[in-house]
Amino acid sequence: MKTTIAVLAFSLLTLSACTPHTTQATEVGVRFNKITGSTEIADPGATYFIAPIVNDWATFDTSTQNLVMSAKVEAGDRKEKDDLRFKTRDGNDIETDVTVRWRIDPTRAASVWKLVAPTTEALKERVVRPQARAYVRDVLNRLDSEEYYNPDLRFAAARDATDVLARILKPYGIIVDQVILGDFSFKPDYQMLINKRKEAEKQAEKLEAEILATLEANKANLQQKVAELTEQLTRATGDFEQAKRAADAYVVRRQQEAQATLAEKSAVAQGIQKERAALNGSAGDAYVSLQLIDALQKKEIRQIPKLPGGANVIIDGNKLLQQLGVIQYEQKKDQDK
Repeated sequence: MKTTIAVLAFSLLTLSACTPHTTQATEVGVRFNKITGSTEIADPGATYFIAPIVNDWATFDTSTQNLVMSAKVEAGDRKEKDDLRFKTRDGNDIETDVTVRWRIDPTRAASVWKLVAPTTEALKERVVRPQARAYVRDVLNRLDSEEYYNPDLRFAAARDATDVLARILKPYGIIVDQVILGDFSFKPDYQMLINKRKEAEKQAEKLEAEILATLEANKANLQQKVAELTEQLTRATGDFEQAKRAADAYVVRRQQEAQATLAEKSAVAQGIQKERAALNGSAGDAYVSLQLIDALQKKEIRQIPKLPGGANVIIDGNKLLQQLGVIQYEQKKDQDK
């Protein structure tokens, strides 16, 4: 009975001495009972009354934390050159800035407090920092110098480093969200060679672009020249066809004119041939006489001018016609009637 009263009195005394503890919106609290050894996680954004004599109390920030290891003193967590230094697969020394984004698993806060570190900052320095420097370096060692310049390969290595570090830190109650690789540089001598090569590559790309532009310009000029020559050829072909048609028309016209002239001359020649045939026949004399009669009928017979010596010549027209056979022709014509 006395023991029970003593316990109750102690409890009342303990409760009366409780102190308030508050967790922020991104914090969890951990209460550790010194007598029973038990732990209890306090949710964010609340106030708890804890007896300080028999309990210990700690809080952990569960928001995303950044471990920044940089060559720039003002940019990193430490006020000194703190970037990650390692060797590439082909043996060149390289330095690179690394940022690790991590956070505490709220459900593992009690084990973190008991087994790892009492505060978030202590957890970062005791666990996150050394593990990150070791395992990120191991992953980056797989790249050679040339590959490290390739952004795709470098980002792929960062993803691999994230996966490896997350697996290593998970037992500590730490969640790794991302490993980010920042600025990097090689040793000065090697960096100078790389810079020269980069400049040569840029110059080569520039020359290649100029060559390509020249080829495109030449191609455009060639197409323009082909178009001009094609137009000239088309125009010349049209002129040739037009001249050919004009020549063909001229030839046809001249052929037709020649044929007409030939037909006309042939008709005249045939008439002459027939006339000659008539003259060579029995009726030739009569035809001549008829032609002469027709000619004389239209003419007046006049006295022939006085001949030299004073004598006048009288022409007997009837006798002349008789001599020419005209009178016989007329007589024969009358008999036939």
